[in-house]
Amino acid sequence: MDILIWVFLAVIFAIFELITTAFFLVWFSVGSIVAAILNYLGFDVYVQFIAFVIVSLVLILSTRKFADRITPEPSKKTTADRLIGKHGKIIRKLEDNNYIVHVGGEEWSAVGEDIDVNDKVEIVGIDSIKLIIKKID
Repeated sequence: MDILIWVFLAVIFAIFELITTAFFLVWFSVGSIVAAILNYLGFDVYVQFIAFVIVSLVLILSTRKFADRITPEPSKKTTADRLIGKHGKIIRKLEDNNYIVHVGGEEWSAVGEDIDVNDKVEIVGIDSIKLIIKKID
């Protein structure tokens, strides 16, 4: 294999690493550079490929915990998730155990048991697009 192929692969892996935020492809780029150096030193193509695989895998496995630690946790999945644990007020009762609750400056559909208009409630969960509420005593 020509040295330019390894250098080309190193550059491609580096570019894709810059595009993504996975902190994964950079190690294939380093493996390609090691293989290019071995090519320059005259090693066989099999040795180059084996070195590429071993260096890449060792770097991936040794830095995975570090990458997980520095990668921030994604914020909550939906806007409604941020409402869990907050308090609101019932502004309208619909049929059965369905309500409209005012929480966080917005009105949401909610379900709960034995609640009246103007009662204070706590959001305890989410079921599809409805908040699950309980009355605060």
